[in-house]
Amino acid sequence: MSTREDAQEMLHKLRACRSKAFLGEIDESQKGIGFVLVFLQEANQKVIAGDLARELNVSTARIAALLRKMEKNGLIVRYHSSVDARQTVVEITPQGTAYVDKMKEQILIKMELLLEKIGRKDMEEFIRISHKIKDVFEEQARRH
Repeated sequence: MSTREDAQEMLHKLRACRSKAFLGEIDESQKGIGFVLVFLQEANQKVIAGDLARELNVSTARIAALLRKMEKNGLIVRYHSSVDARQTVVEITPQGTAYVDKMKEQILIKMELLLEKIGRKDMEEFIRISHKIKDVFEEQARRH
């Protein structure tokens, strides 16, 4: 069994090796503006603001504030549903699509660099171990 000191040491080492330059961009694509834009770009149907709140696991008030900011920046448009005026439909704009495409391209360029410098085998090993870590925490979350 690991000791608290072992756990603290590993946590320190993990923080020290985390690349904010790379993982920060991936993190951004998985939350907030990046998540919403990717979700809208990949949606095959109309997206309701409440659906985004559920996907992000945030309140409808929080998603409304985020969507206002995004609309102000020209990334999305919002309008009331013709079926139910209480629902707000959200669509990505061409400017929002360009934002997503640029974000995805930057991530791919960095992944190509990793593959070149580290190699496919080590990257696959890193991903395999990352999945094992994810599985541990998902199992723990299901128990609670």
